[in-house]
Parts: sequence; structure tokens; C-alpha cells
Amino acid sequence: MSAGGPAGPRWLTVAALRTELAFAPRPRVALGMGAAAGRRLASALDAVRPAGALVIGFSGGARASLGVGDLVLVDRACDAQGESACPPALVADAARRLPGLRVGPAMTVGEIAGPEGKARHGLDALVVDLESAHLARELASRGIPFLIVRAVLDPVWDEVPSGLRLAPWAGRAVLCARRLGSAARRLTRQLAPGSDNGTGIGRAP
Repeated sequence: MSAGGPAGPRWLTVAALRTELAFAPRPRVALGMGAAAGRRLASALDAVRPAGALVIGFSGGARASLGVGDLVLVDRACDAQGESACPPALVADAARRLPGLRVGPAMTVGEIAGPEGKARHGLDALVVDLESAHLARELASRGIPFLIVRAVLDPVWDEVPSGLRLAPWAGRAVLCARRLGSAARRLTRQLAPGSDNGTGIGRAP
């Protein structure tokens, strides 16, 4: 993995699963699921410092208004330890450039949530996942700009297949991965060094 090049440091795209990264731009790295993803991200960032990081991945919808494949631009990543705000200027600019995305909080939990758990978290969040808060804390602690985009794989009243066997949901997974990849390509082009993104991040000095 290399995040450098003639144009300077690039944005790194990260996710838990390789499936989630199937259509994402390079450089990219799969970190695994849960809290361990934060530790693996730390190791990756020790090796190379990107200009920023784009976190993408599947999630559970926490509200009935979210269907399969809907994208959520996360403005706050929350868990039992608190919350990490995504950089407001970056979030606002991404929302303008990707109209149609829902913008709101993600709740990070310790295990895959069933329908009741997702609905309960819907009081405070749009989606539920296993990594966003861990990754956001690590990136924020290093002063690295970041964005988080989640695709709804399982709407609020759907039960994830036992053991996370996604074969019965192959069509859903591909749809979500394609939409995540498309959003990631647009955002990383926007945030490339020298681009005029309106935030001051990514511009050539």
C-alpha cells in the first residue's frame, strides 16, 4: 500500500471488509471488523501518513426511512465512550457534492445488531456499525482529516444472516459496494492535492 506519489500524499480509503472496498479507489486497505480495526488503522498510519482518510462500509439502518443501498454521510461517530465529530467543513462540502445522501450520526456497537437493537439506536443515530467510532477516534487523535460514508445493507427490521454469511444477500452487498465505490471515487477526486474543494484541505501550498 502506498499513499504517496508525484502529487503528494493522497486520501486513503479504508473499510472493514474487502467486499466493501471492491469498487473503491486506491490506495485502500481492509482493516477487519470491530474495535480491532482501530488498532490496525493505527499500524497502517504509522507506516504512511495520508492527506486524509475516507471510511466506507456496510451498516444497519436504524430508521425505517432508510432502505437497502441508501448512503449516509456520517457527521458524528458515537459509541459507549462518547462521540467523535467528523470535520464539519468536510462534511458540509461532501453533502453539497453528493446530493441525496442522508447526513447524521452513526452508532458503533460491539456486535451485529438485530432489529430491536437497531430500532433502539434509531433514537440517536441513522445507522449502526461496528467500526466508525474506533476509526474516527484514531484519525482525530492524529489530526488527520476524515469522512465516513456508510451504505445500508440491512434495513431496520431485517435480520443479518447468521454468522454474517452474506451469500444470500450477494445482490445487496454488490449494490452497496458499488454505491460506496462511486461515492468514494467522487470524494477522493474532490479532496486530491491541488483540488479546489472549498475547505483548504488538499490544496497545493
